[in-house]
Amino acid sequence: MKLTHISRRRFVQIAGTAAAQFPLQGADAPTAQALIQRVQSALGGEWQADGLDGFKAGDPNTPVKGIATTAMATMDVLKQASKAGANLIVTHEPTFFGRQDGPAPPPQGAPAFFRALSADDPVYLAKKEFIEKNGLVVFRLHDNWLSSKQSDMTAALAEALGWGKRRVNPNDALYEIPAATAAETVALIREKLNLRGGLRAVGDRTAVVRRVLLFPGFLTPAVMWKRYTEADMTITGEVREWENTFYAADMFTAGEKRNLVTLGRIASEDPGMRSCAEWMKSVAGDIPVRWIPAGDLYWRAV
Repeated sequence: MKLTHISRRRFVQIAGTAAAQFPLQGADAPTAQALIQRVQSALGGEWQADGLDGFKAGDPNTPVKGIATTAMATMDVLKQASKAGANLIVTHEPTFFGRQDGPAPPPQGAPAFFRALSADDPVYLAKKEFIEKNGLVVFRLHDNWLSSKQSDMTAALAEALGWGKRRVNPNDALYEIPAATAAETVALIREKLNLRGGLRAVGDRTAVVRRVLLFPGFLTPAVMWKRYTEADMTITGEVREWENTFYAADMFTAGEKRNLVTLGRIASEDPGMRSCAEWMKSVAGDIPVRWIPAGDLYWRAV
């Protein structure tokens, strides 16, 4: 659907411009391209060049004065990064609302979810313009981060929930937590992650939860169907409702005292990108690195 009710100029006016401009660190500052090459080397293994990762906006030859990691480079995150003096934004999810990260044509024969924005979409154009005018560079780090750090994403979510030392087995997603009802556990999750309206739960709210299964990001049907009965509560970012949510609902109807909790994909990945910021300090040298959460942008109706 083409947006016609908002112009690119109006979008920029609404979003605002960066509050401050910061000078570059000098001729010795590495470019974004050079810094990402350091990241590739430090991650090790064979870099997946044909995947989702890569520069999505801005000039890779820009000298880097500061780095910000985030689960998603929203306009709010971009504004905060620019104000803080960070001009290289490392995002886990797309900047331009789809796998193609903009109007690039999808691969031949690609499924519908590869569909991209139109080249004249005003939100796409305005966001791209904001990035370029403020000297920002956006790099997506998803496939290559997960290939070596997926366990870190899970561990970071557990740490944010206060369960960091309660992992059942190394590198697995099962955690033993203090016993509480499902309703109490959901309340704790909401408080720890500062969630508003994005959290949703299905199952028996009175059931006692002692073991949880954590999957930040997207929980596939294959994994959920196989592992759902291993825990009292499965906590993930998002699922396809007709596959996993109603699987959990039918199990509840059948008498299973288990729960499925979805946090929102970005909210579930935010802690992991905070961990990414800490890791990135090891390759950034003197360049400051910070984490900027995208957060839970939903609001509650009641």
